[in-house]
Amino acid sequence: MKKNKVPTKKEIEENFEQWKSAGREKIAAVRARNELLRQEKSKKEAKFTARLTLEDFDGFKSVAEKKGIPYQTLLSSVIHGYINGHLVDVEEIRKVIPGLKLKKKAG
Repeated sequence: MKKNKVPTKKEIEENFEQWKSAGREKIAAVRARNELLRQEKSKKEAKFTARLTLEDFDGFKSVAEKKGIPYQTLLSSVIHGYINGHLVDVEEIRKVIPGLKLKKKAG
């Protein structure tokens, strides 16, 4: 059996006697590392629920599809951009710059 190949269920059953335990220390170390990785990931991400109209949701998914990315990634990008000031509310800009006329995007 090749070392880098993931064994099939049949191969595991046929070669069961050859397998050895990794040992308690090694197993504990792997579990501890996995727990640290899980904790680090949970610090970086948060889940939330949002209610959207079906029309808005379908429109958002359509934009994401045109861009070739998952809609969750697009949503995350939009939120991140808004929080960091890269996306702004047009009405707020018009309050600051009266008479501002913005071109409508073709398409």
